[in-house]
Amino acid sequence: MDALLNRLINAFGVSGHEDEVKKVIEEEVKSMGFDCEEDKMGNLIVYLTETPGTKDKLMFCAHMDSMGLIANYIDDKGFVRVGALGDFEAANMINNFVTFENGTLGRICSAKKDAGIEDLFIDLGVKNREEALALIKEGNVAKFNGAVLEIGDNLVAPYMDNRIGCYILLKVLENLAENIKNHENYLENLNREYYFVFSTQNKLGGRGARAAAYHIEPDYSIVIDAEIAGDYPGGKSNISLEEGPSIKIIDRTLVVHHKAKEILEKSAQESDIKVQYSVGEEGTDGATIHKERSGVKTAVLSVPCRYIHTNEEMINIQDIKNSIKLILGLI
Repeated sequence: MDALLNRLINAFGVSGHEDEVKKVIEEEVKSMGFDCEEDKMGNLIVYLTETPGTKDKLMFCAHMDSMGLIANYIDDKGFVRVGALGDFEAANMINNFVTFENGTLGRICSAKKDAGIEDLFIDLGVKNREEALALIKEGNVAKFNGAVLEIGDNLVAPYMDNRIGCYILLKVLENLAENIKNHENYLENLNREYYFVFSTQNKLGGRGARAAAYHIEPDYSIVIDAEIAGDYPGGKSNISLEEGPSIKIIDRTLVVHHKAKEILEKSAQESDIKVQYSVGEEGTDGATIHKERSGVKTAVLSVPCRYIHTNEEMINIQDIKNSIKLILGLI
């Protein structure tokens, strides 16, 4: 697995606690020679323009945060009752391990066979509440642990949703840095101003993306995210791994703007990239972006992902490469 992607996946980044992921991204961006602005919501913003305010603005957005657990209550025996940060099936997480932000390890257990989030608890291996409080406190958050593997042409890891979006935007910036270095007046000749936003708190209602869109006031936005793939027994979507990135049509939070969608389609056609089209329930940062200011023409480019919202999500390597290629072609 690519070293950068591995670093992104292993960085702690539960929603509202994205500092480790942010540090990885900031180091990469600065090593490319770009300036990186952090706003009041903790979003990282990189922009490519020679003369701000003279051209249409297009904002790319990928969220840094991930789902996790929050310690709600520690009982007399030291067991930690938890709440969910983000959407996932509680039953999928039983018997797995979590790591709190301070490095404390725990095992996820359930009080019932058919568990909901209210039935989960974390066993820290202690005897009582006092011992538990020496390790963590109520309000601390934990990330899910999982293997990081390559299986054939696929990558399996926790938090592909949406460290893969961050990785794609960083690889695009890496290519653009080379173009700027090797071609005189490259920025001046761009047909738009381009903003790259690595957003916070997607799992808490897209708060970071909303603030970034308000600040930048883009004309267009392209959200980069992972999307449920349904090409396995029990799968419930119309997209598959290794069939190309997916352009969203509609979900419960967004009707994709046809002009933003056409920008993606034109790049795919010119770059000879096969794409899929998805219709789904899952929302993205596009839910809050498209309503900001006087409105933003918004589209979503997704990487198909099997077993999404578990601690072992699967994504195809070629779909990642084609997503990078499509965005570079667009720019």
